[in-house]
Amino acid sequence: MIWRRICYLLLLTAGGYFMLLYNFEGLRFLLCCMMVIPLLSAFLLLPEKLLCRAEVETEQSFVTRGENVRFTVKIKHRGPFPVSRLLVELSWKAPGNPPVKERRCFHGLGMNAEERFTVELRAGHCGMASLEVRRALAYDLLGLWRMSAGRGKQAEVCVTPVLESVSSRLREMYNLMAGGMGTEREGDLLLRDFQPGDSLHRVYWKLAARSGQLVVRDFERSGMVTVFLDFSEAFAEQAEDWDRYLDKACSLLYFFSEEGRQTLQIPTEVVWRQEGRYLKDRLIGGEAVQSWVCGFLSGRIKDMIFEEEERLPEFCWRLEEDCRLYFGEQCIYEE
Repeated sequence: MIWRRICYLLLLTAGGYFMLLYNFEGLRFLLCCMMVIPLLSAFLLLPEKLLCRAEVETEQSFVTRGENVRFTVKIKHRGPFPVSRLLVELSWKAPGNPPVKERRCFHGLGMNAEERFTVELRAGHCGMASLEVRRALAYDLLGLWRMSAGRGKQAEVCVTPVLESVSSRLREMYNLMAGGMGTEREGDLLLRDFQPGDSLHRVYWKLAARSGQLVVRDFERSGMVTVFLDFSEAFAEQAEDWDRYLDKACSLLYFFSEEGRQTLQIPTEVVWRQEGRYLKDRLIGGEAVQSWVCGFLSGRIKDMIFEEEERLPEFCWRLEEDCRLYFGEQCIYEE
């Protein structure tokens, strides 16, 4: 494109030079055409700034780390005049990696034309990633002028951690804790009739043998599993270590949420620090963990503040930055 402009300027200079040497009406008319036609082409390009758009979208709201994300870029031309070409510049911004730029060019867009293409990119680290249309440039019919046709459109996707199976020692510790929660302590134990879907482990067999009716042990809703994610804000800038920590944290929360929903029917509470405040959220089931991690990575969870007066339970689960897991003061496992 730059060579086309250079040739046009050379031709214009040569025409002006010959007009200084000779007084030909034909040369004057030729020079006039060389000036007016490009200006007219630039004038016809003005509506394209408002009537030509480049948009990016994706059907995936979240993906697991290591997977590919598919984006669809749509080019819409609603202008009354065709354009010689449209240049689209994209920028892929993903956590832990520098921005990646990509260009796509479309030639000969007519009236009411619509084009689309697919971009597939890899999500390497956990966090919020986005594909943005940095700018879209429309060129006139002669290819001499260009004008911006829209920018700033983007689509975001949440890159979630990889879920792993928890250690056998953690399962044993959780079963012991669940058994302790199942003891008949005054004020904690409630009895109700057996319902389809209840676990047989929660049937109160002693009372069932005397009365002949199945009853299950239910617990007050105040009982829950508390998990404290102990990390600093600067730790999230270390991409590799942050990925490993989130893998452990989400695997732990998924295990507690599913076990609590299926066996004890108790929720899991997660507590963490953010911008100098303690925040908390309640999770019931594995789907709630997925929603929480997307809100956590995007920074949208800000209203569930953990008051300083509400001290953490003495025996809660705590995950350190080095991925050591503690229950109270006891280390369950370390890497």
